[in-house]
Amino acid sequence: MPPVAILENLGFRFPADSQPALQEINWTIEEGRHCALIGPNGSGKSTLLGIMAGNLWPGSGSICWIGPRGPETSPIYGRSVTALVSPALQENTQRMGFSVTFLDALLGAFDQSPLSFANPDPDAEKLEKARTAAESLNCVNLLTMPLSSLSQGQMRILFCARAILRRPKLCLLDEALDGLDKEHKILFYAALSKLAPQSTIILSSHRNDGIPAFCEERRYLFGGRLFEKPGNIFFRAAPKSGKAGKTAGQTLFKLENVDVFINRQQVLHNIDWQSRQGEHWRISGPNGSGKSTLLRLLAGEEVAASGGTVSCWLPHLGRSARGLGELRQGARLVSDLTQALYAYDLTGLELVCSGFEQTIGIYREYSDEERENAMQAISRFFPDGTGERIARASIRRLSSGQLRRLHLARALMGKPSILLLDEPCTGLDAQSRAEFFVFLENLSRTMQIIMVSHYDEDCPEFINREAAMRDGRLATIR
Repeated sequence: MPPVAILENLGFRFPADSQPALQEINWTIEEGRHCALIGPNGSGKSTLLGIMAGNLWPGSGSICWIGPRGPETSPIYGRSVTALVSPALQENTQRMGFSVTFLDALLGAFDQSPLSFANPDPDAEKLEKARTAAESLNCVNLLTMPLSSLSQGQMRILFCARAILRRPKLCLLDEALDGLDKEHKILFYAALSKLAPQSTIILSSHRNDGIPAFCEERRYLFGGRLFEKPGNIFFRAAPKSGKAGKTAGQTLFKLENVDVFINRQQVLHNIDWQSRQGEHWRISGPNGSGKSTLLRLLAGEEVAASGGTVSCWLPHLGRSARGLGELRQGARLVSDLTQALYAYDLTGLELVCSGFEQTIGIYREYSDEERENAMQAISRFFPDGTGERIARASIRRLSSGQLRRLHLARALMGKPSILLLDEPCTGLDAQSRAEFFVFLENLSRTMQIIMVSHYDEDCPEFINREAAMRDGRLATIR
């Protein structure tokens, strides 16, 4: 088959980094040879896809895209024939706070315009194509919604729909299925199958169920190098999980008749729920059902409407939280949105240290003891010995999985009593997930854990209670 893009001796190094992110990449991407790009966190997958999309430029070697007139080396041409779906693109969009609707953002896919400049007066043909793309992912109901009111999963649906609508020559999917519920994963698989005869699809995935059947080719990244076979370099033996936590005791959270409104739209309806010591919850439900809003409410980042009450008893205080300050110190939230909106360009160590007061940014000098505690937390999340390098690196140069592990370490600073985890395994490779589950197992003996997850395999053994959200209403399963 004719080539779509050619990479020759390609290398890339972020400024001030001692180690190259990519080195000596040679790859001829042939038309119709759909490929899964596999590798652990920090191996260079997102960087390589960013170069292939024309968003980054190699420091050595070359990349060219094959056009009607032959090889094209301009990144502008690269952007014109590719579409990229990635966590970084989603995070950048959320940080910019574009004031547009889902439909405006979807229409921007036709010319890859910034979302804030989506065509204000599209023609009927473009509107029909946009609606067809939305129908393929069962998200027509989202078309009139502003981006600010979308959940993380709904934002991911938007970027998947943009890729489908664009029908690029080269479709690049960086962990595109993370954050999608079961229904939308199935729909996206079906849409990709229809797109496959027209586009060459390259996707990265940490999960076996994240690779469509038509994607038969494999490439493996490790240490910034590309391999055609995995060898035995990718996975260490996974530690084993322990037993479930202790029995229930003191009531920690109690919600009575709780409604929550966001942008004047009711998101949570009449929630009556309580959680006690020793109970570790999983909250499931489809995209947009209100799961993340519930966690933000528990963390003090959303407020209940008049007539509803939310109370939180904190074990480390031996009493109920008095005010948002105490609540936010005692109940820590880790989520895609928190990660996306953390806009300061800090080092990994500075990010984790900011967890002592839950600040966004650095506002004081930290003691040697505090910095040592932060380094110990980082090392626990990077047992492969890369913790010191990660601590020195800018968080803007880390992979999504590496950044997620730093946010998890940040949440533990200051010894909170309750950990609220919104899709905590997003971006984590299989080995990192296994190690994370063992770490959570140990934490569950001294702290309550409430987590949101679409994946059954992301539910650790110590989780002993489960509830489901649907249309903003919460129902206990067990």
